[in-house]
Amino acid sequence: MKRRIVVLGGGESGAGAAILAKKEDFDIFLSDYGKIKPEYKAVLDKHGIEWEEETHTEEKILSAD
Repeated sequence: MKRRIVVLGGGESGAGAAILAKKEDFDIFLSDYGKIKPEYKAVLDKHGIEWEEETHTEEKILSAD
């Protein structure tokens, strides 16, 4: 069973952390309360990382291990 990690913040560091977690075979979710830059959205999509912007969905964030 994969462990779930939630990253808060979709800037350069948050996207990088999410990609690293994905490469280490974690189930990853990224949430940013603001807007995520298009280039970071594209990278997250390329790596198959679920993300959201302009909100924090409490149940998704609290689902982290």
